[in-house]
Amino acid sequence: MKPIRGTVNFVELIGWLGNDPELRYTPSGVAVAEFSIGTKRPANRNEDGSWNYDTDWIDVVAWDQLAENVATNLRKGRRVRVTGSLKTDTWEDRDGHHRKRITVRADDIIFLDTRTTLDEATVDDASV
Repeated sequence: MKPIRGTVNFVELIGWLGNDPELRYTPSGVAVAEFSIGTKRPANRNEDGSWNYDTDWIDVVAWDQLAENVATNLRKGRRVRVTGSLKTDTWEDRDGHHRKRITVRADDIIFLDTRTTLDEATVDDASV
């Protein structure tokens, strides 16, 4: 995607899928896959100086052929590298409250583990 002069909206994440991708199609037939990935970041230090880490769950949306490829080949626990841009959706719920959701619109997704690794290992939410 071509950058817009004077701004940068680029995201690169490496993490593990927290759920199987959910594939759907728009009324015009465009594929859309949604999933979340877990990434770690330093949270705070222990008394001994070692770090505690928190997991952030990031929602990712892929479109078109990338969406179909993701839905066919990825499952919960797979490790991926996602590059793309942030997208903010805003709406008003039934009670009149303003809501906001930030997602990553994926431009590229690289599968970082092999099928044999996936078949041999099980990854649960606690290990991510």
